[in-house]
Amino acid sequence: MRVLAIRASAGWMCGLLLLLFFVGSVQAQPAGWKPDRVIEIIVGTAPGAAPDKTARLIQRLWQTRGLYDGPVTVVNKPGGGNLIAWNYLNQHAGNGHYQMIGNFNVLISRAIGQSPYAHSDYTWIAMLFDEFFAVSVRADSPIASGRDLTARLLKDAGSVVIGVSTSIGGANHLSAALALQRAGVDPRRVKFVAFKGSADSVTALLGGHIDAVATAVSAVVPHVRNGQLRTIAVSSPQRLGGALAAVPTWAEQGIKGTMTNFRAVIAPKGTDAGAVKFWETRYAELAAQDEWKKDLEANLWAWNFLDAGKTVAAVAEYAGDVDALVGILGLRKTP
Repeated sequence: MRVLAIRASAGWMCGLLLLLFFVGSVQAQPAGWKPDRVIEIIVGTAPGAAPDKTARLIQRLWQTRGLYDGPVTVVNKPGGGNLIAWNYLNQHAGNGHYQMIGNFNVLISRAIGQSPYAHSDYTWIAMLFDEFFAVSVRADSPIASGRDLTARLLKDAGSVVIGVSTSIGGANHLSAALALQRAGVDPRRVKFVAFKGSADSVTALLGGHIDAVATAVSAVVPHVRNGQLRTIAVSSPQRLGGALAAVPTWAEQGIKGTMTNFRAVIAPKGTDAGAVKFWETRYAELAAQDEWKKDLEANLWAWNFLDAGKTVAAVAEYAGDVDALVGILGLRKTP
């Protein structure tokens, strides 16, 4: 009887230990996907351009506001109209530690035949904000307005050199081409020059090497404030605030040149749903920050946060619109 009692006691203890081990193992498992290495936010432009500014703002606010306490680095991969950056991103298929600032160029490059990647070849995390485009000249330029610019180009399509980034067929180029085409100018005959980033195109304008730039509005605001540049038209549906409050829209000048861009976050194709949810949550927290909203306002960016599901739906609609626009402008490359 004593031996049986000892064996029963030993069996009970072993069972208890196994139960405790099982419970401890379950509790030790992570609740969901979490990063375990350095996060790379990839930018397809040189430092200083609008996507780069967005990435560095995200990096700073994540760290200063405690939204994400892991290591984050911004990696610039300029060139090829973002193709170098997209190739780099997609080399890490399914890896939630890589993400990129995406915009209209994702859709445009596919529509014109420059990129092998469709919008479905990425994992969309979140929409952050909308951005508008500006055409600007030097403060001492004889070009007085958007109407004046189109009048000159109607007379001589090669008389004005316009800088864009990051490529012919990119969002900045397409915004200007749309307005010019709607004004009766053949945009295929206009002298557009592509730069690696808006900072480079603005520098070329300040140096007198080109006559105008088509950029995101944020790229010219500092130079408008200090009196070096003058913006002659914006693509927003109504006038913007801040340094560009006095600048008329294309629509005000009788030209249907309204066009919005977007800033979104994309990850490699096949990124795990748990990683998508993890980053979607971080970006939702970021979008709620007062400092984030103030920075958007300072750059004349329009707050427009969308979660992953709504972003996918919006991008699909944008893709159809861009494809139609590229066809109208004759920008689609044939094999």
